[in-house]
Amino acid sequence: MFFGIYGSLNAQVCKISDTGDNVEVFSASIVDGHIVTVVVGNDSQDKSANVTVNVTVEYKNNYNSKKYTFTAKGIAKPNQTTEIKIDIPERDEQGRTPVSAKVTEITGTKCL
Repeated sequence: MFFGIYGSLNAQVCKISDTGDNVEVFSASIVDGHIVTVVVGNDSQDKSANVTVNVTVEYKNNYNSKKYTFTAKGIAKPNQTTEIKIDIPERDEQGRTPVSAKVTEITGTKCL
């Protein structure tokens, strides 16, 4: 069964130094209740970039919600999109389940 919950974005971009090229976050979604998939695109023609994404995931139940931050790394290859996957708990210690994911930051060793 495929189940996805999409997150929101606010134009997270990592500008690759000395090139003017960008690695941009295109989407963040929760898949199967325990994986956050972040899709980034690299518009460089020939430069890969090691990037780190920080994602805030909101967990909810009938009574309350709580946000957690998760971090993952990936290599954004030139002129294509790359999926960065983050394993997250299906439930937190209070039994809340993930309902949304938002990329809060993208950084990298080659980024300004």
